[in-house]
Amino acid sequence: MTGQRCLEDVAVGDALEPMTKTASRAQLFLFSAATNNPHRIHYDREYAAVEGHPDVLVHGPLQGAWLSQYVADWAGPRGRVLALSWQNRARAFPERELTFSGSVTAIEGDIVSLEIRETDDTGAVLMPATARVQLPHRAGGKP
Repeated sequence: MTGQRCLEDVAVGDALEPMTKTASRAQLFLFSAATNNPHRIHYDREYAAVEGHPDVLVHGPLQGAWLSQYVADWAGPRGRVLALSWQNRARAFPERELTFSGSVTAIEGDIVSLEIRETDDTGAVLMPATARVQLPHRAGGKP
């Protein structure tokens, strides 16, 4: 995001510019270490297979962090993320493109509601989400 998004710049139905992320295996190992998460399904492929997974899994909290980044970047530096909610409904795998996209669903005062989804490279929705952000008015706009 370059610059600041203002309330006057958005309308119900507007699509948010998509953001893509691809987790590397090294990133998953380091995220496990940084978050003190010892569950081997995130970094040990052979162990993940024991639990029935075809590969290691991208952490749900990492996907949530990316979602937070997506919403905050869309809102801009003076925008405020007021609420963020998501559900991890399907597995995400490393080295596969994950896309965050969404749309504006409501505007009440200076609060903008968003519907967001994370999809994998097959188009499957992995993580539906909603957010509420407060956007500033453009200089000279409404108070």
